[in-house]
Amino acid sequence: MLLSDVGIRKLIESGAIEGARDASVGPVSYDLATRRFYTRDGEREGIELMPGESVFVASEEVIHVPERMAARVLLKNSRIRQGLALDAPLYFPGHVTRAYFRVTNVSADAIALDRSRPIAQVAFETVQDGEAYDGAFSGELDFRGLASYTDVLGPQVRELDAKRDEVVGIERRMYGNVLALFAVFAAIFTLVNVSASALSAASSLAWLVTVDLMVIGGFSLLASAIERIVVRDGRATRALAVIGGACVVASVALALIVR
Repeated sequence: MLLSDVGIRKLIESGAIEGARDASVGPVSYDLATRRFYTRDGEREGIELMPGESVFVASEEVIHVPERMAARVLLKNSRIRQGLALDAPLYFPGHVTRAYFRVTNVSADAIALDRSRPIAQVAFETVQDGEAYDGAFSGELDFRGLASYTDVLGPQVRELDAKRDEVVGIERRMYGNVLALFAVFAAIFTLVNVSASALSAASSLAWLVTVDLMVIGGFSLLASAIERIVVRDGRATRALAVIGGACVVASVALALIVR
């Protein structure tokens, strides 16, 4: 059974919650004040959690869990709606410690955290029988460090990053294909105009082929540049560059022969 505000105030009077403030007492829980944030880089008084990132939080209050009671640390409703998730241990009878818990940003936006607003609350419930806790984390008034764990949503975030890169690649290919189509249409239009001009000027067939090869080579090199800059497709870039270069060389050679 959970303790009500009356029972929690009795715990405060008995010294079970050191540093408690009456204003933090709720109907069935007590709002914990934030003391510090702990990352692998050390302590902080504020932090901006990016999507998928986690941080350990220490409470200002020290909890002395009474005999035949247990304490649960829970995330406040407002923080759930903000996009946070919380992981915390169950504190056994006789456990003396600050409340330490891990919060994770499960939203798609960055979340700024500081000491001004509570993140978690502690609720007390009765235990029928049992022995007092005397484990490794009893009396943890100073943070004893992080284990070598990865962020809770690390795999999901990496999967999202891969999907994002895939979408970016598709977008690049679409832009590249559109520009390449423009280059093809421009090349066809230019070839038709050049050929018509050459025929009307009664130019020789060799000169007509020379000019057409130069146009084809120029637009092939343009398409190669588009592939290289926008799409970044190495194989297509090389193929177009080879075709364009060969056409330009052949055009220059024919022009020297014709002249």
